[in-house]
Amino acid sequence: MASTYTANTGLEKIGSGEQAGTWGTTTNTNFDIIDDTLNGVLSLTITGNTTLTTSDGTASNGHHKVLLLGGTPSGAFNLTIDPNDQQKWFFINNNSGQTCTVLQGGGSGTTVALGATASAIVYADGAGTNANVGTVSTDVLGDTSPQLGGNLDVNAKNINFGDAATAGSDDTLQFGAAQDLKIYHDGSHSYINDSGTGNLRLSSSQVDIMGGTDSGETMATFVDNGAVTLYHDNTERIATSSAGVTITGTVTIGSAVVTEAQLEILDGATVTTDELNNIDGGTSATSTTVVDADRVVLNDGGTMVQAAVTDISTYMNGNAFSVPSAISSTSTLTPGAAKSIYQRVDTSSADVTVTVAVGNLAIGQYVVLDKTNTNNAMAITWASNSGGVSLGSDVDIAVGFYNGTAFSFIETIKS
Repeated sequence: MASTYTANTGLEKIGSGEQAGTWGTTTNTNFDIIDDTLNGVLSLTITGNTTLTTSDGTASNGHHKVLLLGGTPSGAFNLTIDPNDQQKWFFINNNSGQTCTVLQGGGSGTTVALGATASAIVYADGAGTNANVGTVSTDVLGDTSPQLGGNLDVNAKNINFGDAATAGSDDTLQFGAAQDLKIYHDGSHSYINDSGTGNLRLSSSQVDIMGGTDSGETMATFVDNGAVTLYHDNTERIATSSAGVTITGTVTIGSAVVTEAQLEILDGATVTTDELNNIDGGTSATSTTVVDADRVVLNDGGTMVQAAVTDISTYMNGNAFSVPSAISSTSTLTPGAAKSIYQRVDTSSADVTVTVAVGNLAIGQYVVLDKTNTNNAMAITWASNSGGVSLGSDVDIAVGFYNGTAFSFIETIKS
């Protein structure tokens, strides 16, 4: 009885009484085919369309269970399972850089297209010229709804995403039933996009926001039940505490820069708004009786102080007019400062003529000439253009008031 072959693998079934003394060779071949069918891994260098053949009684490329597709084909290619009446399934890893279409028969049935770097478990139903090819499972990238039955172990590898044009496009990591939270990179910038209901929350005992590709620079820290600290160029500038806020450095408000030393001037100040407004030129006034204990604010050589009104009175009395030393010979009296003058004239030794100049007097200031004894005479010559009542050249006391140009004067005889 002649040998026959299994329908899908082509294993030779030795007929009764056949291959006496040689059946072991056929059996060994069958074992090799079974071994390839169960565990065989075949690397195929793809140059174009390729056929997987399963030959009866002979080990062939169609027997291998795992197919690794490599090479550098110039374009998409077909991987045909032959013959078209055998039921098959394969683990296929396409790493050829081109799309691979897996088909059986003439391709009029369903086919499976594997992307340039895709993997899948593929089966063929062996239905002849209209045979169908399908997938039991694809890789995560090719499966539109992959599911995990347990934890994902990346086995020291990376999960890589390409650049996404916009949130929600390909290469976007999305969370939520409505994909509310999206994480992606568009080639220029990285985004965390929360467009759904609720808030975006970061929860930790301490959240640090770092700068730089190596995260070597601190930008901000947020401590649970503690401080919030903001940094500039890795230097702390603003920090909160239970007492308030601490600012390190200067504060710029508009074009004004305020330093720590300037702010310390106000530390402990108890000034009121009304007091500041009065200093700033406020026009509101109240009726006040000035007494000796009252104070006036003035600039004492660059330092603002409060001066008693008695000190101001003493100053005014000492500086409103001057009392030069007595004149005992003919002289010219020239006021050197804008002060009224009380000038004594001593005629005890001889007659004295006093010429009074305008000098630095201001309008309304005056000059008093007082003859201090009865001997001899005091004569007065006033600045030009002066006028008034004159009682002669020999007088005991005279007063001249400066009007801005000359003197308006009164002379009188002391009784």
